[in-house]
Amino acid sequence: MAEHLTYEQMAKKYPNRWLGINNIKYLNNDGISIESADVVYTNKSKDELFAEQFKSGAIEAWYTADESLLGLEVLDVF
Repeated sequence: MAEHLTYEQMAKKYPNRWLGINNIKYLNNDGISIESADVVYTNKSKDELFAEQFKSGAIEAWYTADESLLGLEVLDVF
């Protein structure tokens, strides 16, 4: 069952982890800054999540930063 969280809650609960998310709400509809989303997967690798994303399009793979990085622009997480 999916858990609906804000980005800050995701980063705090699952710091520095790849998540599979959907039903994403973006800040100001910018398509980049996540306000909240449903967390579907917390236990898959980056490769597994990207495979699922490309296969079904039902989720997006997203990496959370711990609280020390919140507010910083992350240029390259890959």
